Amino acid sequence: YKHILDKFLSRKVDVNTFIDEYFAQWKHERNNVNTAPYDPKFRRMIDRIFTSCDCYDKSPEKPPEISEEDLRREVALLRQIWWG
Repeated sequence: YKHILDKFLSRKVDVNTFIDEYFAQWKHERNNVNTAPYDPKFRRMIDRIFTSCDCYDKSPEKPPEISEEDLRREVALLRQIWWG
């Protein structure tokens, strides 16, 4: 996940590419029974980012829709909390 977040935060990928990559990773791990379970706090973080991605809208009009910059702030905050 860190690699995906870092690419987005450094603007190496656009918001739609980030969301597609993040969802693909999240869904792959959700569906892979061989994946070791994550720390519950880490699971909450990656699920929160998933929800934030789901709330993204190019032109947000009302909550819970969020803008690209709101999504970047959320991702940056959670990345900082987990990886420093």
